[in-house]
Amino acid sequence: MNNFDTIYKENYKRMFGVALKMVNDKDVVCDILQDVFVYYFQKSQNGSTINQPGSWLIRATINKCIDYSKSRKKYTKIEGIDPISEGQDPIDRKQDQAIITLALSKLKPQEKTLALLYSEGMSYKEIAEISGIKLSSVGKMLARTIKKLDKILEKMNYEMY
Repeated sequence: MNNFDTIYKENYKRMFGVALKMVNDKDVVCDILQDVFVYYFQKSQNGSTINQPGSWLIRATINKCIDYSKSRKKYTKIEGIDPISEGQDPIDRKQDQAIITLALSKLKPQEKTLALLYSEGMSYKEIAEISGIKLSSVGKMLARTIKKLDKILEKMNYEMY
């Protein structure tokens, strides 16, 4: 049990960050993480060996979030985002998140995963382990994904930088 506690403490915060970016609802994220940890615990109790628990947990979290999104079929509409007028203060954080969530929803699942993992500050090696992409390909695929995301945001009249 001590090993499980350590793995939980070492991975929860990162998993929460990734899931929140994908689902954008703290209550749902907590439910998803609970499911992932229960599944991990059951696998470890049944004698299954998970060599890289951190990578496995992130991948499982991403998969659960994708499953949740598919089941909800919930997409943010661009009409829900308020336009910026000349004298207005900068967009608040929630509006930024809505725009970025909308842009991310237009990416392919693998591209979205790459962008989210990179935004969490993960190394190319960690991204390769979690996504199943060859380490030598991560940089090129990530560069293409960021360029595509930038174009999507540009069409929405939003600058990424």
